[in-house]
Amino acid sequence: MNKKLLKLLTENGLDLKEAKIYLALLMLGKGTVQEIAEKSLLSRTTIYPILDKLKKKNLVTESKQHKKTYFLPEEPAQLLEKMKMKVDRFTSNLELLNNVRNKNFKKPEILFLNGAEGFKKIWQMIFKSGLKEYLIMTDPREMLSFVQKGYITGKIIKDKIKLGIHSRQLIAFSEYAKEIIAKDKQENRLSKMLPHIYKIPFTTIIFGDKVALVSPSYEDVILIIESETFAKTEKSIFEAMWETLPEITHRI
Repeated sequence: MNKKLLKLLTENGLDLKEAKIYLALLMLGKGTVQEIAEKSLLSRTTIYPILDKLKKKNLVTESKQHKKTYFLPEEPAQLLEKMKMKVDRFTSNLELLNNVRNKNFKKPEILFLNGAEGFKKIWQMIFKSGLKEYLIMTDPREMLSFVQKGYITGKIIKDKIKLGIHSRQLIAFSEYAKEIIAKDKQENRLSKMLPHIYKIPFTTIIFGDKVALVSPSYEDVILIIESETFAKTEKSIFEAMWETLPEITHRI
C-alpha cells in the first residue's frame, strides 16, 4: 500500500490498521470483508472490530446488496472535517488549559538588563509587586556606580517608605555602610554587617519568586530571574547567614 498515504492518515487520527482498511476501501470504492482483507493484507478476524471503530468515527458505512454486506468509505473530506472539529474544540478550551498550566507550573524566566535604567527597573518591579518585604545582600558602594546617591535616598528610599515596604539587608563592611545602618529605623530596614574580610561586589535582591542579581558597573550585568525554586534557595542562604550574624543594637 502507499506508505505516504498511510503516514498521512496515521498522522491525522487513525492507527495503522484503521488507515490500511480505510485506504483499501478508498481504492476499492466499496468492498466485502474478504475484498478488504485481500487489499489491506490483514486477516478477516482483524478487520471486523476495526470496521466497527471506523463506523463509529463516521468514516465507513455499511450496505447490503444481493444478500452481501459491503462497506463504503466516506469522503476523505469527512476526515478533514473531524480534524477541524477537534481543533475547534481544543481552541475553545485553550484559555482554560492555559489557566491550569499557569496555576500549577511556570517556566522560569530570565530578564537581562543593564545600566542605570536596568537598575531602576528592579525597584519598579519591587514596588509594583505588592510585597511588603524584600531581602538584599549588597555592598552599597557598588550601587552608586549605577545611580547617584540622591536617586537612592530621594527616589528609591522615599517610595519604599511611602508604600510601607520593609527590608532586611546583609551589608558589606565599610564606612558608607555604617552611615546607612544608622538610618535603618527611619528607612524601614533591619541590617546586619558582614565581617570586613567578606567582599560582595555582586548585589542580590530577593523579592517574592524573583531574584535580581546586579554586577559591578564595569561588568554591567543585571539579571532578574523569576523562579520560585531559585528564590527559595537564595532566601534559605540569606536566612542562614542572617542567623549567624549578631544583632546591631547600637549606632555604629
